[in-house]
Amino acid sequence: MYLQLLEYVSHDLPDGFTPYYIYGIMVDDKEVGRITFREGSLQEHYFDGHIGYHIEEAYRGHHYAYQACLLLQKERDFHQVILTCDPSNQASLKTIQKLHAKYLETKTIPKSQRRFFHQDEKEKMIFLWEV
Repeated sequence: MYLQLLEYVSHDLPDGFTPYYIYGIMVDDKEVGRITFREGSLQEHYFDGHIGYHIEEAYRGHHYAYQACLLLQKERDFHQVILTCDPSNQASLKTIQKLHAKYLETKTIPKSQRRFFHQDEKEKMIFLWEV
């Protein structure tokens, strides 16, 4: 398994966005999902997290998101990042727990930041992953 850099987005970003990397999560040269790393401070990504991932449904259950996070840490060489998930997203929560990230709190997304989230997202579980 490896990560393939697909894009670095740093120009013409909407207000409130920081530059970010998009990687393909590759298994046997097949993309099984994607992982995103957002640059910026812990405060800037307190609700959306530094890392976002999606595994295609056919490939779920193989811990690819967990492995991709470990590979991403080596690629980007960060020492602490914020990870978040919707309280109902059990798969993401298991990944975050497997990374041994420290639970900070569950918090309602402030109205000023809701434009960055899906309409049905109201709160986030917030974790600090220190490597």
